[in-house]
Amino acid sequence: MKSIKQSRYILITQITLLLIIQGCSSKKELNVATLSDKWISISSPRCEVWFQNWGTYQRLLVILDDDSTEVLPSPYVTEKEGKPYLKPKPYKKVEKQQLKGNLYWNGEPSWKDGIENTARWEVDRANPKLKLPRSYEVSFTLNNGELKMDASKDNESYLDLILIKLNKY
Repeated sequence: MKSIKQSRYILITQITLLLIIQGCSSKKELNVATLSDKWISISSPRCEVWFQNWGTYQRLLVILDDDSTEVLPSPYVTEKEGKPYLKPKPYKKVEKQQLKGNLYWNGEPSWKDGIENTARWEVDRANPKLKLPRSYEVSFTLNNGELKMDASKDNESYLDLILIKLNKY
């Protein structure tokens, strides 16, 4: 009777220790779920790239700085004497293009250095409006913390970016 209780206690202790050791493992693998959420370009055009993981599928949001225009104050603005700070100054307004859509990976992505991951990116939302849906072939390669992204449509390059991750935003 005593030996049965002792063996049961030892078995429960061993299972508990095994679960603690497995659950507290410090081994991290970089996969789709652990890839940084936001990346910013260090090449031209300036843009932000967001990976949005929704569990069963993943979306990609790209915000491009498309163009900038200089906004000048009205020629009819009057300046009050002694208050030059009230007169508006010219500034640059950045036009942005937003593209958002699902990523369909060609196989399970591996985020080790130098490995190219390819996917089909089906853009279903855009601002300003575009004719949708649009489909792009994208490839991602991670090298020394920099992510190279190439997007093409009908074998014509659309985006060619070098991105760095942004940990805080």
